[in-house]
Amino acid sequence: MHRDDRTRSWVTSTQKYYFPPSPPPDEVAPEPVTPKRKRAMSHRSDSPKRQRTEPEPVDELLPEQSASQLSSSTPFPLHEKTTSSPPTSRLSSKRSSSPTRETPIILRSAWPPVVVESLNGLKVAPPTHVQRLGDLLADGVDSRFIPKGLEQVIKSDPDVGYQVIKPADYDSADIRSADELTALWETVKNLFLDARDCKDCNRDENAWCNDVLQPLIHLAMRIYGNEQWRFQSVQSQSINPAYLSAIPGPKPNDANRLKLIDRKTDYAFSYSHRHPTYSSLYNRLTAANREEISHSLDIFTKRTALFSGFEVKPAYGVHTEAELQMSIWIAAALRKKQQLAYTAQVLFEPAAMVEPAFTVIGHEHYVYYAYPQNELVAGRSGVHVLGPDSDRFEKLGTDSIRGIFRLVRLYGNLLKYGIDEGEDGYWGGFLGVVLEKLASTPVV
Repeated sequence: MHRDDRTRSWVTSTQKYYFPPSPPPDEVAPEPVTPKRKRAMSHRSDSPKRQRTEPEPVDELLPEQSASQLSSSTPFPLHEKTTSSPPTSRLSSKRSSSPTRETPIILRSAWPPVVVESLNGLKVAPPTHVQRLGDLLADGVDSRFIPKGLEQVIKSDPDVGYQVIKPADYDSADIRSADELTALWETVKNLFLDARDCKDCNRDENAWCNDVLQPLIHLAMRIYGNEQWRFQSVQSQSINPAYLSAIPGPKPNDANRLKLIDRKTDYAFSYSHRHPTYSSLYNRLTAANREEISHSLDIFTKRTALFSGFEVKPAYGVHTEAELQMSIWIAAALRKKQQLAYTAQVLFEPAAMVEPAFTVIGHEHYVYYAYPQNELVAGRSGVHVLGPDSDRFEKLGTDSIRGIFRLVRLYGNLLKYGIDEGEDGYWGGFLGVVLEKLASTPVV
C-alpha cells in the first residue's frame, strides 16, 4: 500500500472516535524553500561559514585599554567630527566572522549598550510586558498540542520508531479532517526524519536551515499565519550603520573615529507585501515619502516591516556566537522602531516594544525577549536581551515528534502575537499604530 494511502487509512480509522468529520481547508501552497547561501560551484573557498579572513571589528581595543574603561558614565562624545568605520558587512558581500568571547563585554560597554543576560538572577524583575509575552508564547506548548486523531498513526508508523508522548499532549477537541491530518502528519514526519539525518550525518548550517527550520516555520505559517507573513532570509543583508552600537576607534590619535559592532543574522519575519492590509499600508508610506521602515540597507527589506529574528547554527555550532549575532540584529531593529515612533510622535512605554528573538543550535531552539531600557548601563539607555527562557520552554527541539508539535505551537503563538490588532498585540499595541501614523503624515 502507498505510504499516503496507508497514513490516510490510519487517520480515517481513528478519527471517528474523537471528532466529527470536517471539510478540508483551501490548499495553501508552501513558500518555496530558498537556499541559505548561494555558493560558486567552482570555488569552495567562497563559503562564508568556512572562510574566516575578515578582521574582528570588536577586538581592536588598545593593549592598555580595557572594556571596563569604555563603560564610563561619560561616554565618548558624538559630534559633527565623529566618523564611523564602515561595518564589515558593507566592505564585503561575505558574511563577517563570528563574535569572540569578548564581544558580550564590549557590547555592554558600547554606545548604545546591548546587555544579554539570563532571566534568573536579575536584580529587578522583568517588566510586565515581558512576562506577559512569555506567558502568551508558552500557551499550549506543554499540553494539548497534538491532534488526538494522530495518536494511533504516531504509534504505528515504523518510519519514526518509538516516540515518548504524554496523554496530556493530545488534543481531543481538534476537529481537523482526515485529509488535513494526513497532510500534517507527512510534513511533521519528514521534518523529524530530516532533522535526525542532519544530526546523525553531521550536516552543515545550510542543511539545518533548508531542511529543518524553513519547513517548520512554513508549517506554522500555514496553520496560524493567515497568509500575512513571509519568512525572509536576511543573512546576506547589511544593517544600516545608524542603528549599530559602536566603540572608540583603536588608534589613540583618532579619538573621533568609532568602530561599529556589526553582525548579521539568518532570518526574520516580514509583514507580507502580498497581503492587502500591509500592501495598502506600504503604498501609503511610499506616497508619504516614509517608506524606509526597517534597519536593513537592502533595497526591498528596508521598505518592509520586520518582526523577530533567528540565528541558526549546526549541531556542532557555538551557542554564544548565535546569541550575540541575534542580539546585535534585534537591537538594531528596535532602535529603528524607536526612531519611527519618535518621528510619528507616538508615546509608548519602551517595554511595550518587547520583541521575541530566537537562536537555533541543531535540534535545540531557544527563546529570548528584547526591549529598549532606559539607564541600562552607567546611566545610558540601550537594549536589554533576556534569555534563553529555559524555565517556560524546557527542551524545545526537533529531535522528537512531540518536540516538533511543541515548536509548531510556539511559533504559531508568535505569529498570532505579531499580527494581533488588540492593545496587547504587537501590531495593535505598537508597530501598526506607529506605521499608520507615519503613513498619514507626509514629509513636506
